[in-house]
Amino acid sequence: LSPAEAGRGRPYPDLILTALLKLSIDDVHQIAVLGDTSNDVLSGIRSGASIVAGTLTGAHDEQQLRDAGPTHIVPSVTEFAELLTHS
Repeated sequence: LSPAEAGRGRPYPDLILTALLKLSIDDVHQIAVLGDTSNDVLSGIRSGASIVAGTLTGAHDEQQLRDAGPTHIVPSVTEFAELLTHS
């Protein structure tokens, strides 16, 4: 999925919401978003996802991610998977 298919890129929620529609998911609260930039986090928040996590294995540092307002910060994708299985 690309911004061209969805309309606008991050920080807008279009990519996430387009994926939601393509997968026939009825409730946005059923999705979780993981990103490595503040714009990824903002996109997740704006989409209405119940879990919006920033990961420390990417472009932005912890403070930049926290400033964007995620529900969680995880050290890596592995911990995100663990978060999902325990939520």
